[in-house]
Amino acid sequence: MNKRTLFYGAIVAAVLALAVAVYYLIPGIYHPLTSTPPLASHPTHAVAFFLLAVICILVALVSRRSAPSR
Repeated sequence: MNKRTLFYGAIVAAVLALAVAVYYLIPGIYHPLTSTPPLASHPTHAVAFFLLAVICILVALVSRRSAPSR
């Protein structure tokens, strides 16, 4: 896997993780993968997906192309 693919893949994964984190914060809609009432807000799941987004952003930053040297 080259760095360009890893960079864009990490950006896409970070955006998706942020969207899912916000989704788990919204009360009143069905949240799959929960053991508590599925219509309640789930901050634990949201924090986990926010952390996953941060990790993906760090991977993207590490794998980005470096500036050409002079």
